[in-house]
Amino acid sequence: MGLTFLNCAIELGSTRAEQLMQQGSGAFAEDDVRLRGERVECSVNDVFAEVSVHIKQESGESYAQPLRFLINLLKLGFPKSYQIKLKSAVKCWLPVKGLAKSGTHRFFANALEYPELHPLLDEYAKAAMETFEWYTDTEGEKSCMPGSYAVLGLALTNPVYFPLAGQYMEKVDVEHQSVQDGFTAALSEHYGLNGETLPLLMTCMLYSTETLKLKIRDELQDGELLKLLLDQARGLKYYQVGHLVYLIWGGTDKLKKLADKADGDKKQYLTGLIESAKRG
Repeated sequence: MGLTFLNCAIELGSTRAEQLMQQGSGAFAEDDVRLRGERVECSVNDVFAEVSVHIKQESGESYAQPLRFLINLLKLGFPKSYQIKLKSAVKCWLPVKGLAKSGTHRFFANALEYPELHPLLDEYAKAAMETFEWYTDTEGEKSCMPGSYAVLGLALTNPVYFPLAGQYMEKVDVEHQSVQDGFTAALSEHYGLNGETLPLLMTCMLYSTETLKLKIRDELQDGELLKLLLDQARGLKYYQVGHLVYLIWGGTDKLKKLADKADGDKKQYLTGLIESAKRG
C-alpha cells in the first residue's frame, strides 16, 4: 500500500516521493548508508529496508566491510526486518534444508567461507537477532529471524558457537518459523549425538515444530546419554518434556512400551522421562 502511494505521488510530480524511492528517508548520515571501495560497494534504502551489496573482488575483506557496515546500521536503528540485495559471482548455500535461496542467505553463506570472519559474523548475529523480526526476502515456511544464516552456519562450522545457537533458539517465534527444524536435523547429522551436542540438540528440539524428523533414538540406547537426557529434562516443564518425547519416540505411550521391555538403569531412565512428561 505504501509503495502504491509513493508511485502515485511520483506520477503527480512529488520530488520528495521520488527521493524516498531512490535514496531513502534521509534519517541516516550519508557515510552510514553508503560504502564505496575497490572491493565492494554498499548502499541502503531504509524506506524499503533494503541493503544493496556489490562484491567486485571476492575476498574475506570484501565481506568484512559489509558486515561492519551492517552492524553499524543496526546499532543506529536500521530496521531489523530487512533484506540484502547481493551482486556477487559466488553462490554458496548453507547445508540446511528448508532455507530460502535468497540474496541475504547467499551473502552470509559466502562470508562463512572465510574463517577469519567468523567472530565478525558472531558479532553481527548478536546485533541482528530479534523475536518477531524477519528477513524480508523470505515468507511462509521459509521465514527466518535476522541473524539466522550467520548463527546456523557458525554452529555447523565450530562447536564454540553452540552457546550462540542456544541463544538464537530461545528467541525463535515457533508459531511463525520452522527453519530451525532443518538446522536441528543438520546439526544432529553433522556432529552426531554425544555429551557435548545433546544439550544444544535438546534446546533446538524445544523450539522446533512437531514435524521435525530427528533420528537419534538408536543413539539413546546408550545409558549415559539417556541419563544425561533425563537429568536435563528434570529442569523443564512437563509439556516441554512431552514435546521432546514426542519428537524422539513418538509420544509417551510408545515410550512406555519401551520402558516395559527394558530393565535395570535403562528402565529407570525411561520411566523417569515418562514421569517428567506428566502434568503436575
